[in-house]
Amino acid sequence: MKVLLVNPFQVDLVQKKGRIYNRTWTPLDLAYCGAILEQDGIEVAILDANAEQLGPQEVAARAKGYDKVFITSTSLDRWQCPHLDIHPFLKTVHALNAVVPEVFVMGSHGTVKPEEMLAETRARAVLRGEPETTVRELCGGLPFSEVRGITWHDGEKVVHNQDQKPVQMEQLPMPAFHLLPMHQYHYEMLGGNFTLFEMSRGCASKCTFCLLKTYGVGVRKKSVERLVAEVEYGVKNFGIKTAYFMDLEFTVLRKQVVEFCKILIEKKLDFTWCCQTRLDLVDEELLALMKKAGCRLIHTGVEAGSEEVLRIVDKGITMPQIEKGMRLIHQAGIETACFFIMGFPESGKDEMGNIVSLAKRLSPTYALFHIAAPYPGTRLYEQVKNDPNIRFSDGSLFPEAIEGRFTLPELKAMTRKAYLSYYLRPSYVWARLMKGEIRPLASQFWLFLQFVRT
Repeated sequence: MKVLLVNPFQVDLVQKKGRIYNRTWTPLDLAYCGAILEQDGIEVAILDANAEQLGPQEVAARAKGYDKVFITSTSLDRWQCPHLDIHPFLKTVHALNAVVPEVFVMGSHGTVKPEEMLAETRARAVLRGEPETTVRELCGGLPFSEVRGITWHDGEKVVHNQDQKPVQMEQLPMPAFHLLPMHQYHYEMLGGNFTLFEMSRGCASKCTFCLLKTYGVGVRKKSVERLVAEVEYGVKNFGIKTAYFMDLEFTVLRKQVVEFCKILIEKKLDFTWCCQTRLDLVDEELLALMKKAGCRLIHTGVEAGSEEVLRIVDKGITMPQIEKGMRLIHQAGIETACFFIMGFPESGKDEMGNIVSLAKRLSPTYALFHIAAPYPGTRLYEQVKNDPNIRFSDGSLFPEAIEGRFTLPELKAMTRKAYLSYYLRPSYVWARLMKGEIRPLASQFWLFLQFVRT
């Protein structure tokens, strides 16, 4: 049996629908799937069409001769915030259907809308949730009726098999980086020789707008020893120098992070990294250790500009905690990327102004302003889908915004104004120049232009 795993090309640098930046990042879930199939003695390849910028017909030409193709609509870095424009993905699936006996689709879109995605793609089956175990079972000869986590056609009937069991993180093999074009991956905020790692999956928080369905239930983790082994594997065998730990709340496992950082310090690897966490999950001692261990950047979701909206969206954090956390990160000398969301149903013009004012007050290295997307599978989507005073921005399966108090054009204008107001301040540009960050600032300015043009 020959199996191909595909990450499709998303085409636009900044996707117009949702202003989602299409980064060239390692499809870590496909790397795990590839390693698992190799363990089982199956001939497998990974085609990262996003990294190689291959269109649908080019992907189909490369797929000829394979027995099964698994294509993802969202690699692991997009499980939580999936692309809203699925047309590039669908075009690639349809091209594959013409040349491959069995095409399977996976990712967040199929997880939350499996029957609809089965109809849209005409795939053999849709994989729901984490893909690793399900891919193994489908390639291991089990009949469809016995494979957990798939939606498929049994004759004319659509069948939703029971959910797949959560992946046991410690049992995952080393990711099959040798099947990927590792020299292609980069993160403009850290540099090249870049990849993704993860210590845990899942999230302990209950924010109404976050899409967590693909992760399954609960938070699962790897041991520190296993994580260190993966980092060394990447650094020593593939020249990795920068990485993003894709945990949704990296420092919620404080004890593990402390142990991990101490080992990194001891090993003196030529390695810098970033992570994502909450601002109420950092402290002075932890941040100092992270900085010494090579942490250069922390992503964090601030989201709202007022206590009222934070409470409504169940963020579970207060403004004083946000401001304290940012102050501690600044003092530790670590850069920050803060995410802000405009367009919650309860947000008026005052809230939009509060967000920009708060962003300036917090002064992150990078501020990103997004429109609240009602992802199916979130509590936000359930809260608004039947509200007669609210409509979604379009009739697609994955709408871009919630139109109630404001139209989509008005929301786009607000986020554009926020970007201009934040980044064109002389004080911001001068502060970056004083740090000697000419090249990163030029790269950031180019990305900024793409955001405000869309």
